[in-house]
Amino acid sequence: MKFKFKTKLHAASVWGVEDKATLAVLKKINLKGRWLNLAAGDGRYNLNLLKRADSVVASDIDKIALNKLWSNTPVKYRSKLKISVFDVTKKFPFKDNYFDGVFSVGALHLLPRRTLLKVLKEIGRVLNKNGKIIIDFATDIKRTTFAGKFITIGKEPLYRLQEARETLKKLFKNYKVKIYESEVCPEIVKAKIPYRFSCKFIILVADKK
Repeated sequence: MKFKFKTKLHAASVWGVEDKATLAVLKKINLKGRWLNLAAGDGRYNLNLLKRADSVVASDIDKIALNKLWSNTPVKYRSKLKISVFDVTKKFPFKDNYFDGVFSVGALHLLPRRTLLKVLKEIGRVLNKNGKIIIDFATDIKRTTFAGKFITIGKEPLYRLQEARETLKKLFKNYKVKIYESEVCPEIVKAKIPYRFSCKFIILVADKK
């Protein structure tokens, strides 16, 4: 299934508002129980999760971003929210089968394949036997400064769409998987050095067997 929407930026998050395609997929899913928002950043989607799940643990390596997430969360939802600061590439600080769902956007595509496999194993470990995973996975990324310089983040693999589809299918071969495709039309990201950004991306919904 394919979606095409243009994302507009919002002052509440440096990454813009929630993507409409991702929200459309989320609306189809019953977000019951305890959820982990993995690499949540400053919390674009976190309120959407809080409104529907029983509780949410928002995690990130960036404590400042999580502080912003907490500050932007309406008081009436904070009793359902916990914050956890940790490196996603290390062992997660949670016991086995702890979460009913794991949600992650804007992060996993930055990881080399070997590291990605380690992270997905940890996700599988903390997910209960009937748990659900929802991730978005960006491909065909273009980040260009106004001076025309191409930007990359760390050692990101820069996946192409078909390559990412095949990789994710292999990595989630033991899950029941649905894959959706969409794209972000060119937009301006208001980072320290502003840049134009566009990409295609996959929304993967996987049920643990």
